[in-house]
Parts: sequence; structure tokens; C-alpha cells
Amino acid sequence: MVGELQQPMLGGSLRADQIGVFRRLRWWMFCNSTHLMVQQGLLRLVTIIIGSTLIWGFVFAAAIVGFHFLGQRYPLTGDFVRLFLDPLFLSLSGLLVFSTGLILYSSLFAKAESAFLLCTPAGADQVFAYKYQDALTFSSWGFFLLGSPVMIAYGMVAHVPWYFFAFLPFFFLGFVLLPGCLGATVCLLVVNYLPRQRKWLLVAVVALILGVVGLWGYRVAQVARPEAWNRDMAYNLEDRLSLAQYPLLPSTWLTRGLRAVARQNLTDAGYYLTLLWSNGLFAYVVTAWLARHLYRRGFNRMVAGDLVMRRYGGHWLDRILAGMVGFLHPQTRLLVVKDFRTFRRDPVQWAQIVIFLGLMILYFANIPRMFGEQIEWSYQNSISLMNLTSTALLLCAYTGRFIFPLLSLEGQKFWILGLLPLRRERLLWGKFAFAACGGLLIAEFLVVLSDVMLHMTWLGMVVHILTTAVLAVGLSALSVGLGACLPNFRESDPSRIAVGFGGTMNLVAGLLFLLIIVGLMAGPWHVLGSLAEQGEVNTPLADWVVAIGLFMGLVAGIGTTVLALRSGVRALARMEF
Repeated sequence: MVGELQQPMLGGSLRADQIGVFRRLRWWMFCNSTHLMVQQGLLRLVTIIIGSTLIWGFVFAAAIVGFHFLGQRYPLTGDFVRLFLDPLFLSLSGLLVFSTGLILYSSLFAKAESAFLLCTPAGADQVFAYKYQDALTFSSWGFFLLGSPVMIAYGMVAHVPWYFFAFLPFFFLGFVLLPGCLGATVCLLVVNYLPRQRKWLLVAVVALILGVVGLWGYRVAQVARPEAWNRDMAYNLEDRLSLAQYPLLPSTWLTRGLRAVARQNLTDAGYYLTLLWSNGLFAYVVTAWLARHLYRRGFNRMVAGDLVMRRYGGHWLDRILAGMVGFLHPQTRLLVVKDFRTFRRDPVQWAQIVIFLGLMILYFANIPRMFGEQIEWSYQNSISLMNLTSTALLLCAYTGRFIFPLLSLEGQKFWILGLLPLRRERLLWGKFAFAACGGLLIAEFLVVLSDVMLHMTWLGMVVHILTTAVLAVGLSALSVGLGACLPNFRESDPSRIAVGFGGTMNLVAGLLFLLIIVGLMAGPWHVLGSLAEQGEVNTPLADWVVAIGLFMGLVAGIGTTVLALRSGVRALARMEF
């Protein structure tokens, strides 16, 4: 077993030395990663910052509009605002628990670095703390990306004192400790006591959460109808949301603390801030104590006991996917299933998609609740375009991060595929089918959900669905084709491949393609539709311009897809492995 006999009796000075070693290790890794990113992927870093800023801006704009409508009916510093903030922070805390547990599971039990660190004299709790801090940082940035624009918009509309914005980061940092510790504790307990049932337990927990949230959302939607927006409805809605206002929930402490700051009640604000930090730090100490006794034991069970009983074979998810792509060639279908199987066995990869998907669903589903009446056409038009663009940006990031490295990762084991009776281009077509199917399912679902929540017209929904389909297919073809033209067979880490020269070029090409398609297909409908609504343009002329834009976008998407895949096939045929 890894390091089972290496559990030294650590004194205070030795433990302090270990803390210093891990602190210096994190600092040097941060410096080296930053230096490497600046040298090889500065353009990609700038693009990621711009994309995150755009998403932040979209959420901020929607929150500004929603709080403006609420402020016309209710005082934003009163109790009514809890109906929106309590469910928001409760949902975000659930996502934090889920994401931290998954990321920590991969970091603690599926990385070679963890096995190496456990073989050193370092204590198991120190290794856990090092990995936990990285996992919490990685999983909580989505919370800041969605929570900060909402609260800043709330502060601006409610005209809160200036120190409200100074309190925000302290409340947010104290809040993320508790759900992060809960996710880490669940991860340790499951690995130690349910190592063989962890997948089924995860499926059962997710199904239970989805069922409870769906039932709760249905009951809330029955009350929160825009045409019945009055004080009686508000009281009924408060009764339905009583679960989110439970006084022992950290999300409730966060909401009450921020509202206290907004009302200039610094005594209550300090109380709730202290409550968050004290409980969060105490939970961290308890979790580190559990890790000291359970982490090494759980790692040994994962390495030895679970592998002995593991059975290999098909999975029901693989069979569902194979049925969905049954129209493909049998060899291509098998390659799609292979890539999907590799993807679903890596929790770090699919956890990122689940987190972002959950955040986007939460954002889209709560947009109508920001409005006290039917959304006006101007807001409906602008918000739907922002949602379409943000979904396209996430699709571009998905193909660049997960699809572009696929072919490069095959290089070191290509001799296995070379022994199979299939042509090389089948490999490329399989990865394209896998990327396009995944992108279509995720992006179309988000766009349709956004349009339904905004009560868009059927013509607007058709325009958005066509635009999203062209984007999903075109971005998938670009990532697969450029992945074959600009491979990196020296790296085994997909994140390093994605931030290299080829990944940067793929990101730039994807963003350029995104701007062209959205500008040609969705832009005319939103711009001319708004002008036609105001009577400033002839409606038949606007319809012709929209139709021509859709046609040109389809031609551009088909041309890009064909050109990218043909270039990839030629590059793959010339490769020497």
C-alpha cells in the first residue's frame, strides 16, 4: 500500500515545515504555469479573460434590468429581495458541494502526483490540504462569476452604501468554505465506505436532487406567474421558498449579512460575517482531521481493493449513445463510443461541463423572476441575443478545451489503432461526430431553455436553433481539423495541449467563426426586428435581409466544416507515427 508504513509522529516544527514546503510548492507551480502561459498562450489567456468578462457582463446586464423592475414595486433593501437571493445562493452552494467533491476525488485518488506525495514524509492531512485548496479555488470561480455581477447590480440599483461592495469578497470567501468542506467530507466517506458503489450513489444523489429541485421549481412556478404579480402572490411565493430561508443554512447567513450591510446595520452584518467564517474554518479543521485518518486508507482501497473487483465491459450510457448515432458507419460509431467512454471516466472533464451547465440553467431559469410583468420586447430582444452569445462562447471553450486535444492524445497509442482494420479518416470522423453530437445536445438545450423562459416568438427560436446548430457543427469541425493539422504528440496532459500554439490558433479561429455566424444569422433578426417593432424599417424588407443572412451563415458554416475536415484528413494521411 502506498505509504502505509510511512506515518511519522510529526511534531509542531516538522508540521510547520511541511506547511511551508507546500506553500512554496504552490507558489513555484503558479509562477511556472504563469510563465509558460505567457510564453506559449498569451493570446489564449487574453481571450479567456475577454470571454469571462463578456459572460460577467451579460449576467450583470440581466440583473440590472431585473432589479430595476423589482425596485419599481418593492424596496430592494426590504425582506422581499430574499425571495430571489436565498434560492440563488442555495443553488450555488449545492453546485459548490458537487463540483468540489468531484474535482477533489480526481485530484486525491486519480493523479500520479498524489501517489508520489503520499510516499513522502508529508502527513496525509497536509497532502489533502494542498489538494483541497486547489480544488476549492477551481470550483468556486464559477460562483464568483455568477454571484458577483448579481450582487453588484443589486447594490447599484438599491443605492447601497459604498462599503457594501467592500464587504462582498469577504462574505463570498467565507461562504465557499462550508460547501467546499461538505463536498470534501462526502468524497472521503464515499471512497472509504462505499468504494464499489460510488458511481451508483452519485447517480442516485443526482437523480434525487433533480427530482426535488424539479418538484420545488414546479410548485414555485405555479405561484410566480407574471400576470398574477401582486403582494398576495409574494406571500405565497415566500411560503413556497421557506426551505431556502432555513436559518441554519449558510446561504441564509450570506443573504442576511449582505442585506444588513445594504441597510447600514453593521452590527448584524459583522455577526453574520463572523458566523460564516467561524463555521467555515471549523468545518475545514474537521475535514482535515478526517483526511488525516481516512485519506491514506481510502487511497489504498482505491488502488488495490477496488481494482481487483472491477469488471470491464459496456455501460448503459455507451449503449444509449450508440443508439443515438446509429446512422453512422459501424466503425465510426465504435470510435464515438470509445471517446465518450474516455470522457465519462474522467470526472474532472465532465464535472466542468456539469458545473457550467448548471450555472447557465440556473441563470436562464431565474431571468423571468426578475420581472414583475411580461418582458418588454426591447429587453427580450437584447437578453436573448446575450444568452445566445454566451452559449456560443461556452461552446467555443468546450471544443477548444476538450475536442482539440483528442487527436494529439492518440499519438502515443496510435500503434494500437493502426492495427485495426480501419482507414485513418475514420478516426477523424469519429471525433467529429462525438464533438458535434455533444455540442448540439448541450447548446441547443441551453438556447431553447433561454428562449422559452423569455417567451420568444417561434421565428426567433428557429433563428437561434439554426444559429446554434451551425456553430456546434462548425466549431467541432474546426477543433478536429486543426487538431489534426497542429497536433502535439509530446504532451499527455490535455490542458497543456489546449494552451499550446495549436490550441491558441484553434481558439482564435473559433472566435472568428463565432462572430461571423452570429453576425450573419442572428444579428439581422435582432437588429432589424427591433427597428421593425419601432416602425423604422419595412417589415418585408427586414424579412428578406434576415433570410439572406441565414442563407449566408449556412453557406459559411458548411464551407468551414468541409474545409476544416478535408485539411484534417490530408494532414492525418501524411502523418508518421
